[in-house]
Amino acid sequence: MAHLKEVVDRINLIAFTQQITKAMKMVSASKLHKIQQVLLPLKAYTRQHDALLHAALQNMDKTDPVHPLSQKKIEQRLLLIVVASNRGLCGAFNKNVLSAAYAHIKRRQQASPIAVEVLPIGKKAHQFFKKSNLPIIEDYVDLLAKPNDQASAKLTTYCIEAFQQNSYSEVVLVYTAFKNSGKQGVTVLPFLPFLPDIEATYTPPPLQTHHYIYEPSQALFIAQLMPEVLKHKIIHMLIESSASEHAARMVTMSQATDNADDLLKTLRISYNRSRQALITSALAEITSGAEALAEA
Repeated sequence: MAHLKEVVDRINLIAFTQQITKAMKMVSASKLHKIQQVLLPLKAYTRQHDALLHAALQNMDKTDPVHPLSQKKIEQRLLLIVVASNRGLCGAFNKNVLSAAYAHIKRRQQASPIAVEVLPIGKKAHQFFKKSNLPIIEDYVDLLAKPNDQASAKLTTYCIEAFQQNSYSEVVLVYTAFKNSGKQGVTVLPFLPFLPDIEATYTPPPLQTHHYIYEPSQALFIAQLMPEVLKHKIIHMLIESSASEHAARMVTMSQATDNADDLLKTLRISYNRSRQALITSALAEITSGAEALAEA
């Protein structure tokens, strides 16, 4: 009987856990759907935004001075912005992005002496780099809890000001890019200095040539547009990372629910076998007792 009670307790506990995993899966699916409604239009807008800037850069006069945000620095100081999540239960989501960030740091330090500073976003990233010997910036850990436009404006302003003040020679983003609900991949993206690969990212239509008139000047237009493009990169990073987190959690909770279901089936079979064995044993004792009384 003690064995049966233990099996019943395990069945009840796993069934309760399965209800939680089902609920978490549904919540993550709902949040992912909402984020996708924002992400898909943002991708189209950002693509056109980038194309406009690249067209201006492509037609820029070579005699014009280089924009401060596109200037390469001599001193080697790297700021690595790493985006993880605030919570767990999302499979290998945090492990993958943190491993990629750490591998990038090691690769850069082995290539040449460079000072590295980390700006973690998300409690999991903060906990990971807090244990390392690297200096970290703790002012933006809770950035994911703020609205995307406010968070991106705050972080973009900090990066631009720090880069212009020569605090860093490079700024690199490390986050999980969202491809679809079943596929996400870690991305290591150079952020500053702003050196777009025009030929790779922008190809004008072969039969269409656009001639723009810039007022008051093309250089001023680029100077005004470049911070906006950088801000949209930060928005993209935050939204894609959140979408990837919810997608990873949804898949993880779905697998956990299926595993709980398989375990429940095994435990119920074990319970039925044990119960049948007890019944058979009880019937055998009753039968043998009745035979003994009849013989007496």
